[in-house]
Amino acid sequence: MENTNKVKKLWNKDFVLLWQGTAVSVFGDVLYSIAIGFWVYQKTGSTGLMGAMSSISMFVAMFLNPFTGALVDRINRKNVLIGADTIRGLLMLGVGILALQNNLSVELVLFTAFVAALCGTMFGPASMTVFVDLVPHSDLVRAQSLSSGTNNLINFFGKGVSGALLTFFGVGPMIILNGFSFLFSAGSILFINVPRTVKQDLNQTITLKRILNDVGQGAKDAIATPGLNVLLISALAANFLGSGYSALLLPLATMKGLSLTEYGLFIGFSSMAAVIAMSILGIFKIKPKYKMPLFIISFILNTVFIVIGLMGQGFLWLTIFFFLGDFTMVIGNALLNATMILAIPRDKRATVFGFVSSFSIAGVALSMISYGVLAEVYDLSLLAIIGTLAGFIAIIPIFLSKGIWKIMTQEDVSLPQADKTESV
Repeated sequence: MENTNKVKKLWNKDFVLLWQGTAVSVFGDVLYSIAIGFWVYQKTGSTGLMGAMSSISMFVAMFLNPFTGALVDRINRKNVLIGADTIRGLLMLGVGILALQNNLSVELVLFTAFVAALCGTMFGPASMTVFVDLVPHSDLVRAQSLSSGTNNLINFFGKGVSGALLTFFGVGPMIILNGFSFLFSAGSILFINVPRTVKQDLNQTITLKRILNDVGQGAKDAIATPGLNVLLISALAANFLGSGYSALLLPLATMKGLSLTEYGLFIGFSSMAAVIAMSILGIFKIKPKYKMPLFIISFILNTVFIVIGLMGQGFLWLTIFFFLGDFTMVIGNALLNATMILAIPRDKRATVFGFVSSFSIAGVALSMISYGVLAEVYDLSLLAIIGTLAGFIAIIPIFLSKGIWKIMTQEDVSLPQADKTESV
């Protein structure tokens, strides 16, 4: 097979198959999340239980991602992707059938959430690293934008039709549909040529000691890699300082005078901003020399728009400025994520990704808890403004890093040990 880092076309067969399979499973997941949330609340009336169910995947990922990332670097990623989707698909089919028979229990729902989260911790790093190997590095921003834009669009429309589908079909068929969506994804991946990893080619026996060593080395590499270390520390700090108020958007919107209907429209426009931004990035290829200036301008404008939005009142004011803020944030984050991925050596990509994602999730979770506690005492709008400004200050070192400028402005990045051509 052709060298994965010398792929000439973005729209190659393997990328399209992975893209379409993921898109279908995302749609199924949207319908499932709405259906199972409705079932839990209808069955128990407990918002706390709904929150616990939603947080299971976050905590599982936070603790296991570093280890599953290290494991993925050493095993057949195609088998991981197919296996994770197949397990989730069959599990959802079983749960859906039990729901049709009125034999579903809360305990089984929680167990399902846990197993699905375990599969997700394997699927996530495997999918990310395969995705990068299937597209030209110079088109990585476009590829990510097309994928994320599609997922955002599916989320937008999926949530819009989920209520009607739930009313018409009921909980059981919605869960079964999610099961079939995972199996469709597994079937699509079956026909993809997935490159072997560098560590997989070493043919070493996988032991707990080796995995733990890989995790430790991944942490060291993340801190020691020029550019990447600055990016990680700044991004994690910005996450902690500025992301938490997003969990309190409903009470924040209520304080700003929005009705529940207006809040729904406000969230919808936010999703649409992400779709439009990703569509633009997916259509137009940004020249390397413009990436870093665009990245800096995007985050400056994002901060300005969000702060102005938080200083005003009413549906129209918040919707306009948060739409612009979300639009610019998505563009900046797309460039940032592509830079981070390409800064990681290919032979350690899943390991470092697992380490990074674990701490990112922890940062967001701690931020949400902190904002929730502080909002009991202080004005939420003021907290959000301070957090947004503090988050911007935290990413200024990224603007000044020569390592990040170098990575982002290169047409293609030659990564260590990236010349393996064998596929599985």
